Amino acid sequence: MGNKKSSLGLWIDPNGGSNRRGRHETWEITGDPWRLRVSVIRRFCSLALRGHSERALDILKDLTQICALEDPEVQDADSFLVDQKTAGYITRLNLLLKQQDPESLQMECTNFIRHLSPPASVCGKKRFDFMLAADCRGLEALSLCGAMLKDKELLKLDKVLDANIDTMTHLDLSYNRLTDRGLQCLLPTLEKMQVLQSLDLVGNYLRKETVDGLVYSMADPSAFPSLTQVALGNNYNIAVMSGDMCQLLLARWSPHAREPSLRELATGQVTIVEAVDDEDYEDPDILALQLL
Repeated sequence: MGNKKSSLGLWIDPNGGSNRRGRHETWEITGDPWRLRVSVIRRFCSLALRGHSERALDILKDLTQICALEDPEVQDADSFLVDQKTAGYITRLNLLLKQQDPESLQMECTNFIRHLSPPASVCGKKRFDFMLAADCRGLEALSLCGAMLKDKELLKLDKVLDANIDTMTHLDLSYNRLTDRGLQCLLPTLEKMQVLQSLDLVGNYLRKETVDGLVYSMADPSAFPSLTQVALGNNYNIAVMSGDMCQLLLARWSPHAREPSLRELATGQVTIVEAVDDEDYEDPDILALQLL
């Protein structure tokens, strides 16, 4: 199975020659960013298992850039990786490629794909439509993980969030198609949610500008008064959480709880329960890795 939303192609020198590897992969994000990363991992695994180590190493370098792990802003002292696991997987794949251990390498690729993909149990669009039609009040947690909803659909959430503004503590919007513009439209409602403690935005279309907007909003004590956890990994920019956001989250942490380190805070992911299977959801092929 390939990446349905992102394009994969081979570039050949227009003068008839080729680069030192003979081929060069080109990647373009045209859909869900996590699907592109999964496709690149599959391509890497395919080349590595067939003994094309040099070309596989090139793909691994591409993956590092696609995951924004070489972004100079991420390397700055005031930035922290949202998803430390991604960096760890890439490091281990590099090592296994050099050790020529195909069995361990394939297993690591499978686990990496599982890490970057929506969970096996997700909320589907049918449940979202049902929730909008029902009178949902008194909710403490709401999960729309993996519903693949776009901005215009997620904006219909306003009435549901408004009806649960004093009760909802956990909101999971991970693995949808929420953009910067969509989140900006949702922010006024989110800011008024008095007891919201965790916000999961993993696997959307968000860019660095979103982090700046969240930091600006959180700087107002009346906005997000209870928010202490934000998950931003696996978006377009997979590894961005500013030091300012970490400091703001630390300031909101309960004084009675053990205060986490900045690194723990930045790498922590929020797990929201109450997810259900949906027959329309197409689960990525994370087990077979049918690449050859």
